[in-house]
Amino acid sequence: MDINKKRRCIMKTSTYKTAAKSALNGKWGIAIGVFFLYFIISSILGVPENEWIFYVLMFLISGPLYIGYQWFHLELIRYNNPGVSTLFSGFTQNYLRNVAAYFMVNIFTILWLLLLIVPGIIKALAYSMTYFILRDRPEVSIFQAITESRRMMDGQKKKLFILILSFLPWVIIPSALIIIGLIAIFFTASDPILFLVGTVSLIIGLIANIGISIYLMPYFTTTLAVFYASNVPTSDPSLEPLLTDENPNLVEPTQ
Repeated sequence: MDINKKRRCIMKTSTYKTAAKSALNGKWGIAIGVFFLYFIISSILGVPENEWIFYVLMFLISGPLYIGYQWFHLELIRYNNPGVSTLFSGFTQNYLRNVAAYFMVNIFTILWLLLLIVPGIIKALAYSMTYFILRDRPEVSIFQAITESRRMMDGQKKKLFILILSFLPWVIIPSALIIIGLIAIFFTASDPILFLVGTVSLIIGLIANIGISIYLMPYFTTTLAVFYASNVPTSDPSLEPLLTDENPNLVEPTQ
């Protein structure tokens, strides 16, 4: 059986997630550390300012940073022992192309969302492999990478959508606590008991959300990288993990 056809046989979302956990085994420390650094920088960039130049700078930094974060997890599943420097590889490798790619992917997605939400979601899924492709194929243009992502996701968008949905239960309860807390604080301020309940609910929700994010974000992004690696066309099997529903564990290659 052709190796790419074999990868396409993966049907279970649990297969991708098991493979992601396998890749993260022994790497949780660096993965969480990189996430913390990414989160801190992103939070600083997210501080609202009125000056338009701030938004330009934010875009010029957040795009390559996000791309570097995805590249870190792609290297992680390939057992290349990525370090913190990989997070900033979007700045050091084809910086202008990465900024332009981030801009175009977001513009295309927003334009589709302006038409209807469902087509926007479909297109977001279609473009979702673009940054991984830019990592593996530095010679291609932005539009070639976007086109290749669309081709790769042909017939795979539903599978990826279900995979993403499988992570939602992790955030439902903390999000519900935060919403309940905010509602209680703003609409029952005159009732000290309900106000206290709302405050406690908000604090618990925020703490739970932070704690879950520490685990969930590296897990989710690694799973996304596994999805890409399992579907990318390649003539070199050594670049990607051979993954099937019967063999969901990634094994570090021997030297």
